Amino acid sequence: MPKDLPVSNGNFLLNFDSDYRIRDIYFPHVGQENHSKGHPSRFGVWADGRFAWIGSEWTRDLRYRDDSLVTNVVLRHQALGLELRCCDAVDFDLNIYLKELRVVNLEETARHVTLFFAHDFHVYGHDIGDTAYFDPRTSSIVHYNANRFFLVNGGTVASWGVKEFGVCGQRPPLRARIVDRRRRMASSAVIQPRGASPTLPSPYPLTSRPDEAPRRSTG
Repeated sequence: MPKDLPVSNGNFLLNFDSDYRIRDIYFPHVGQENHSKGHPSRFGVWADGRFAWIGSEWTRDLRYRDDSLVTNVVLRHQALGLELRCCDAVDFDLNIYLKELRVVNLEETARHVTLFFAHDFHVYGHDIGDTAYFDPRTSSIVHYNANRFFLVNGGTVASWGVKEFGVCGQRPPLRARIVDRRRRMASSAVIQPRGASPTLPSPYPLTSRPDEAPRRSTG
């Protein structure tokens, strides 16, 4: 499958496909040790009782910033009334992937939006021995296998660290489980973690158009 947006520092390479999903995670050499095995890592949006993965339902403008390997991506979902402005980069000196994400409310009223990040690691190119756990010292999810570790974290200008996470199985479908989880969360002010998982929800309060939500970065 052709890849539309690669970002790399020569040792750490991530490839995005045309739906803006991470398809390849190469380390420690470009083209060697693909820690996703081509399986997509993606993120989705919950707003006004609806959920949508980033993909074909969105209009997508995938570009780079001028004269750089920093992406400049604009995503728009008319039915949700949202626009996402994303920038992705791999640090030049350190093997760190960073994402900056701005949520733009296209509606006239204030709203509450939650972003879900789902990571499907296959460390060393297979799923034998893969382990994930929540690290309370860094408020992060850590994926590891033998000598490879991947720490996933994020935040907003108001808070930092993973606050909620859940186990992603194949049945029932992940989308249905997210919808069910958000419905249950709507009636509860306290959410208890269920176990180490790559599904990370992050809530955003949105003011009315055209104000923007705080930034979020993950790496």
